[in-house]
Amino acid sequence: MKIAMVAEHANPLPAHRGEPACPASLHACAVSRQLAKRGHKVTVYSRRSDPDQPDGRTRMSRGVSVVYLDAGPARPLGDDEETEHTGAFGTALAAALDEDTPDVLHSVGWTSGLAALHAQAHCDRDQSGTPIVQTFHSLNASEQRSGLAHQPERARMETILASRADHVLVNSTDQQGELARLGVPRHHVSVVPFGVDTDHFSVEGSASSEPWQTRREERPRLVSVTSLSGPGGADRLVEAMTRLPEAELLIVSTTEDRDVALDENARALELLAKEAGVDDRVHLTGPVERKELPRLLRSADVYVSAAAYDPYGGAVVEAMACGLPVVATATGAVPGAVLHRTSGVLMRFGRPDEVARAVRAVLNTPTMSSAYGIAAADRARSRFTWQRIAVETEIAYQRSLPQTPENEEPDEDEVDGVLLSTAAH
Repeated sequence: MKIAMVAEHANPLPAHRGEPACPASLHACAVSRQLAKRGHKVTVYSRRSDPDQPDGRTRMSRGVSVVYLDAGPARPLGDDEETEHTGAFGTALAAALDEDTPDVLHSVGWTSGLAALHAQAHCDRDQSGTPIVQTFHSLNASEQRSGLAHQPERARMETILASRADHVLVNSTDQQGELARLGVPRHHVSVVPFGVDTDHFSVEGSASSEPWQTRREERPRLVSVTSLSGPGGADRLVEAMTRLPEAELLIVSTTEDRDVALDENARALELLAKEAGVDDRVHLTGPVERKELPRLLRSADVYVSAAAYDPYGGAVVEAMACGLPVVATATGAVPGAVLHRTSGVLMRFGRPDEVARAVRAVLNTPTMSSAYGIAAADRARSRFTWQRIAVETEIAYQRSLPQTPENEEPDEDEVDGVLLSTAAH
């Protein structure tokens, strides 16, 4: 099958090189590579965000190519700019699809969905028969319920895209429920969660204690990989440390700026830690190279998150794969990953006192902590491997195609057999 993966703002190459990358870029990279291993040919179309990005087709791995399309300035765009050049991106995409017609269009993100619809309507060749599979990593309706900003135009577009797509993929049952409330039938939507490379993120391997050039003290360590802005919940973790005098906390920033000294949110957190008297036990670091991240996670005793909304749950699943018990807010994709009181503890609000109570309960019961870690690693390996995510994505492609004998949707027994076989590997 020829797959055109439309990822307007998710360049997969940094993730392929092991550099810090946003979750959407990591998803595009990992899924495309696994689909190629299953015999498909994948072309990822991304907006040119750097003048040094190559023209033409760039080979990422066997069976996967990346094509950069010119649409707007060749630089990273701010959140308020991302939709300004989607029309131009869609026009450029139409020309590319005329030259290389796919069997399936897979849009990653809502602006990519708009671009795919635009391209389909403006191709010189008739592309009306090419099905569109739409992935939503987050929905504004879900974000609103978590107290984040209402974006009425985006919310309206997401509803239209979900209705127009031949099949929809979301990260969690939470998002599937939101689409159902918006009138999208549940059978039209598949829950395909964010994945993890369990060969890279695993219990086996060494632990790193000095990624931020601070020697670990002889005390329990908490770790969180999160945004340093308000919704990331880092401020609540810092405040929780006043109730956990026996522990230390390492916060790994997900911002693209590697120098936390220049980050306003980082400076605000450092000031908060100093005022709270915990600055000697709270450490901030910029994004960590992915080859180093498993070693850093394995150096901790508990993974903790107080995020107001986590649509991906990627960092949580990576910590689980490294055998860490998890304490996290039950929001977004997290409840689908963490089994409450089996692989960790889910919190309702993630308030500082709630964080402290949950963490203390885990730390003070070594047997329970060990059991949580074992269950977390087992769940990551059995449910969240990128191989399995690719199989479930492939099944969604089959469901989007006209049901002819050669591409009939697999029955439930066949699907379960494929998934079990993939998980075993």
